[in-house]
Amino acid sequence: MELKAKGSTSIKALLVEDIGVCRLVLSTFLLRLHCEVTLAMNGKEAVDLFLEGKKFDIVLFDKDMPVMTGPEVINSISSSIWHVLI
Repeated sequence: MELKAKGSTSIKALLVEDIGVCRLVLSTFLLRLHCEVTLAMNGKEAVDLFLEGKKFDIVLFDKDMPVMTGPEVINSISSSIWHVLI
């Protein structure tokens, strides 16, 4: 899901959070900073977004999520990026 604030900047943020209240608070904060926010409910959704070629300026991860944790996502994305670059 993508959220845009009125007069949003070109800052693209990915918010990966499984708890609804935390997702609401953090996305509201990012929107007030005029970010374009993409939401993912778990780590696998975040990895899928990167594999689809989506690019983000900032990524906020929950450390402990179902399906795939924040550190697992970072390792997976890093491996994918280096595989593409080599």
